[in-house]
Amino acid sequence: MIGIEIPLSWIADIRKLTPTNVLATLLIAYGLCSVLILAVFLGLEQTDSGEIAMVENLQNLPVWTDSWFIFIGTSFFMMEGSITLIVPLQEAVFDKEDRDKFPRINQTVTSWIVVFYIFFSIICVAAFGDDLRTALTASLTGTLAMTIQLAYSIAVILTFPLQAFPAMQVTVTAVLGKTRDTTRRSVLATVLTLLLGLIAMVSIDYLGNVVSILGSLFGIPLALVFPPIMHNRLCKPTFTERYLNYAVMTIGFVAMGAASVATIATWDENAEG
Repeated sequence: MIGIEIPLSWIADIRKLTPTNVLATLLIAYGLCSVLILAVFLGLEQTDSGEIAMVENLQNLPVWTDSWFIFIGTSFFMMEGSITLIVPLQEAVFDKEDRDKFPRINQTVTSWIVVFYIFFSIICVAAFGDDLRTALTASLTGTLAMTIQLAYSIAVILTFPLQAFPAMQVTVTAVLGKTRDTTRRSVLATVLTLLLGLIAMVSIDYLGNVVSILGSLFGIPLALVFPPIMHNRLCKPTFTERYLNYAVMTIGFVAMGAASVATIATWDENAEG
C-alpha cells in the first residue's frame, strides 16, 4: 500500500487526482450499496426469540454508553476532510461561473451526505447489533463481503492523496517555502507518507480512538471554532451575530476538551485487538 501511496503523494496539482478519485468514488458507492443490501437481508432474519433482528437490536440499543464521547470526536472527524478541501477544490474549478456556484453546491452535497450517514448508520446498527465493529468491513462475512473489503481497500489507497493534499501543501510550504523544486517536494512527501504509514501500523488496534482524537482535536475546531473567528474578522457581523459566534466558539472549545480527555482516559478500554 505504501508503495502505491508514495508516487501518488508526489502529485502537486489536485486536478490530476481526478481519475483516481472518480474510480475510488465508484468503488465506495459499490461498497455502500452492497453493505446496505447485506444489512437489510441480515436484519430481516428472525432471532431465537422470534423477533425480527432489526427490531430487536434497535429495542436493545442503549441510550447512553461509556464510549459516547468517542462518538463526538468521530462525528466531527468528517469535518476534518471536508473543510480543508473546500478551498483547494474551489480553486481547482476552471470556469469562474462554476466556481461561484461551488458554495451552494457544496452545501447541498454535504447536507445530503449527513442525511445518508444517519440513514446508513441506523440500518447497520439495527442489522449487526453487538457484532458491529469500528471498521464496518470487519463485520462482514461471505463472498460478497470479500469483494466489498477489496473495493474499500482500493478506494482508501486511491483517496489518500486527495485527503492528504491540503496538509501536504501546507507542510511543503512551511518547510521548503514556495519552491518549484519538484524533487525536494517529492522527497518530503515520501517522508511524510512513510511516517503516516508507521503511525497507522502502531495504532491499528485503536482505530476508533485515533479517529475520535483527530476529530476532537482538529475536526471540532475546524467546524466550531475557526469559522466563527473568520466570520467576525472578515464579514463585519452585527452585535447579535458576533456574540452568537462567541457562543459557538465556546461550545467548540468545551466539546474539544471534553471529547479529547474522555478518549484518552478510555484509550485501552476501546481497543480492538
